[in-house]
This record gives sequence, C-alpha cells and structure tokens, in this order.
Amino acid sequence: MDLKEQALKVAGSFPESRAAPKKLLSLINEAKGKEKDLIGELVEVLYASAENKQDLDLVDRYFIND
Repeated sequence: MDLKEQALKVAGSFPESRAAPKKLLSLINEAKGKEKDLIGELVEVLYASAENKQDLDLVDRYFIND
C-alpha cells in the first residue's frame, strides 16, 4: 500500500480512531513533493469528520501552529 492509500485509510478512520491525526501527520512528514501536498489535503477530511469540539481540538493539536 502506498502512502496515499495509507493516508486515505487513516483519514477515513477518524473520529473512531483517535490516533488518526497523529498518523496522518506522520504520513505527511514521510511524503515528498506533490504526494506530500495531496496527502496534506486530507487534513480537511479530519475536520469535516469531526463530530464535536473534542474531535476538532484533537485535529488542531497536530495541525494548528500557535
């Protein structure tokens, strides 16, 4: 399974999998070039899948820089 496929699977597992944001960030950091950009767009899937403020806060923890 390539990185894009792994990233799709991880993003689709949120919010059931609370580890998904951390795993997606890891895959983004592993990717290079255009693949990195495409996988990075899956962060939007995490936000769209969030069911409550706790889910949003979890995604923010990994993808929002203070």
